[in-house]
Amino acid sequence: MQHEPKNILYIASCVAPFGAAETGGVSRFLVNSIEALKRVGINTAVIAPTGGQDIGVPTFCVDGVFQKSASSEHRTENFTLPPNSILASMVQLAWQKQHDFDVVINLNHDWLPYYMTQYFSRPLLHVANLGHSSLATDQEIARISRVKKNHVAALTKTQARQLAIESPILLPFCIDEAKYNFQSNAGDYLAWAARIVPEKGLLNAAKIARKAGLLLKVAGSIEDPEYWQFVSRKYGQYLEYVGYLDTDALQTMLGSATAMIQTQQWEEAFGVITIESMACGTPVVAYDRGANSELVKNGVSGFLVDPDNMDEAVSSVRRAPTLNREACRTYVVERFGLDIFSSHYLRWFSQLRSSEF
Repeated sequence: MQHEPKNILYIASCVAPFGAAETGGVSRFLVNSIEALKRVGINTAVIAPTGGQDIGVPTFCVDGVFQKSASSEHRTENFTLPPNSILASMVQLAWQKQHDFDVVINLNHDWLPYYMTQYFSRPLLHVANLGHSSLATDQEIARISRVKKNHVAALTKTQARQLAIESPILLPFCIDEAKYNFQSNAGDYLAWAARIVPEKGLLNAAKIARKAGLLLKVAGSIEDPEYWQFVSRKYGQYLEYVGYLDTDALQTMLGSATAMIQTQQWEEAFGVITIESMACGTPVVAYDRGANSELVKNGVSGFLVDPDNMDEAVSSVRRAPTLNREACRTYVVERFGLDIFSSHYLRWFSQLRSSEF
């Protein structure tokens, strides 16, 4: 490629307005991408559902019916679009506006935008944000990675393997480290933050807190009330629910913790909360599976433990205060800071054919 793109159009999440809890880390990924690209002189615009937060760049708002999150789809379920689909409208608008931009980047983990890749005359790039969803979607992601080389980026090697992405472009989620205050002194509690659903493993985190004799502060949206009630009944005296927190409140909660626990019950594609915690200086005790194995530097920014060894997890929680919290913060800034994000994007663009710009 002879030069980088100067104007990029993003397609934001189609499951809720921009910034809503339902969009998970996709909204934060977009905000950080906009700032990282701005640092290297690249302009951005966004197609997003009506009613979202102000993104600070030109935004084309679309009305319609929100798409069901791909994370809730069963593996063999057919891909479906609701009547007046907001996803279809967003993709259509991107196709209409593509010639005003050098590149279009899709952030939706859904079949339709991947399928449409071959019908765009401008490069339609994609950032996968799940480890798996419906079989049809995942197969289409794998197919596009083969027929449109370098058009699909993965957050981690784990995710690329899960989705069978060939020759993956790695574009790890990065954060604006200035938004996370370093806290040198830890409190006497543990932190856990995620959607409250069984696969995120709150039950195991509560067991670890009880055996360690520490309070577990829990942040996140309660998406499975029955599961939350079950965990609360068994371990309520060790739990404090603090709700769904914005970045300012979340970094305060994380930064004062002895450690943050990651106890997912499957191989997660990426753990944003992991790098957010480490950015505050708080080490992470995580199951050694999935993205955790790529994000946590064992013995520096936390500990990786056997998911089947409760005693090892408890021992690691007790050892967490011995880690250097400043070294934990430095590790994240050097590997997941915004300047690194900018370089990842430029490396991606450099691997596209120059004829595409």
